[in-house]
Amino acid sequence: MTNTADKGDMLKVRMDAATLSMMDTARAYLNLDKSKFIRESVREKAESVIAQHQKTQFSPGDWAAFFGALDAPAAPTRRMTKAAQKFRDIQG
Repeated sequence: MTNTADKGDMLKVRMDAATLSMMDTARAYLNLDKSKFIRESVREKAESVIAQHQKTQFSPGDWAAFFGALDAPAAPTRRMTKAAQKFRDIQG
């Protein structure tokens, strides 16, 4: 994915007068033209939405199980003990 804009890529947006006025005020504070303000605003919102949806979400039960396993770890199985011994043997 490239970050270069193709001059042929265009987006037409309709907005109400109140939103347009807010945008004009905000972009004046930032000293940005309409296109740059809209691009930056869309990018910020897109990054936020993507980050929110790519986060791992845990239920309260998931948290309880996770911290319960940390507080009281299960005893190693025979297979785990054997693997640890084999590792120690290989390491010398």
